[in-house]
Amino acid sequence: MNVRRGESEDRVWYRSERFFRVDGQWYFSTREGVEVGPYPSRSSAANGLKLYIRYMQVNPMQGALYASARRRAGQRFFFH
Repeated sequence: MNVRRGESEDRVWYRSERFFRVDGQWYFSTREGVEVGPYPSRSSAANGLKLYIRYMQVNPMQGALYASARRRAGQRFFFH
């Protein structure tokens, strides 16, 4: 299994579905524990996830602060 840089392969990895639907709207969850959405379709949520990942890779410190603040507030948000 591929692991992120700095993580050990010597552990049990659990996978869960990143995309979910609530009241007909699509969301995705992040590794940081943030729920992002709503999106009108699963494919729109998948595109939002790609943008989210790209943003986190380019702006790791800012992205981590943003995700952390959203997680503490317990808010879902739209990433586009």
